[in-house]
Amino acid sequence: MTKVGYLAFAFLYLFVSSAESSLQTVNGTIHMTLGVSAGCSDAARFIQNQLGQVYELYKEFLEIEFVPWGRTTRDANGNLNCFFGENDCWSNRLQRCVLSLLTGNADAQIQYMTCEYSPPFPAFRQRSFQCALSVGLNVVEVDYCFSTTIGDALEVPAEQASIPAVQTINFIPFIIFNNNIDVTQHAQAYRRLQSTICFALADDPTTGITHCKV
Repeated sequence: MTKVGYLAFAFLYLFVSSAESSLQTVNGTIHMTLGVSAGCSDAARFIQNQLGQVYELYKEFLEIEFVPWGRTTRDANGNLNCFFGENDCWSNRLQRCVLSLLTGNADAQIQYMTCEYSPPFPAFRQRSFQCALSVGLNVVEVDYCFSTTIGDALEVPAEQASIPAVQTINFIPFIIFNNNIDVTQHAQAYRRLQSTICFALADDPTTGITHCKV
């Protein structure tokens, strides 16, 4: 490598490292809000290719909150209009119910969402409860949430969390850290989630994380 090339590489490394490190831990952890929509291929690729691996590496430092809503809107009568159609609405509602039933079980939530966003996409393409059953939930309990006002009540928190994030980031999946909507952090995480998380953890000596890769 030439001297000019080496200096350019060194500058790029320092610049990227600094940018990645703009994310900080809060009391030794990172809270990550992931806004998704069942029919979104970008969300599926992100969950399949990045999220699961990063969670396994750093799960003790991560608090991940899924928001299945996407670009859903309401008409004048309050009915939901989902970006990817009726199956999107159906699946997002199911995901909200299942995630609620799995509150406190982060491993099961990750397993469930990985199932839903991987082929054959059971809820979105087949309107199936298969992924909920695969994490040990009772079909009657899931259906009770899905078909009653319990499922309705889960709409408002998802809607309120998604509207400002979509307005600012304008992308699904949207990624928010520590409840701070930041377009730059979202873009870094969407491209390189592992390095984004790793550099933030490495900046906190209490985590013991070192040797991050760009």
